[in-house]
Amino acid sequence: MKSEKSAFCEINVHGRLLAANQKFCSLFGYKAQEVEWHYIRDIFRYSKDWTAFIHKATSKAAHYIVRLKNRKGRSFMASISRDAIEINGKIVYRNTFQKIKDSAENPAKDCSLTEQELYEPQASIAL
Repeated sequence: MKSEKSAFCEINVHGRLLAANQKFCSLFGYKAQEVEWHYIRDIFRYSKDWTAFIHKATSKAAHYIVRLKNRKGRSFMASISRDAIEINGKIVYRNTFQKIKDSAENPAKDCSLTEQELYEPQASIAL
């Protein structure tokens, strides 16, 4: 698992939490024993951001800036870094979260998912 300094979780292709570290649990208000099989969509402030996040799940690695929320409903801006790995023939997404700022001071401001590629696409070679 990733460093305890960052909130970290693993999800399956359906968006269910498979594992999370203590920092993730405290950031989003979960107890360690209740994390498994919750849906990651529960932490997204806006459903459109969740939809964009899961539909872009084919990316091998990506970085997102998005508004998230904890279980009490308090929202904040966060950075999500994601990479995909294959474990026993199944794709697992490893996600690392960094809280950027609380967004309670301007809750009406719209924020949408921003994706940044973490790798450069290979150039096409004409033969």
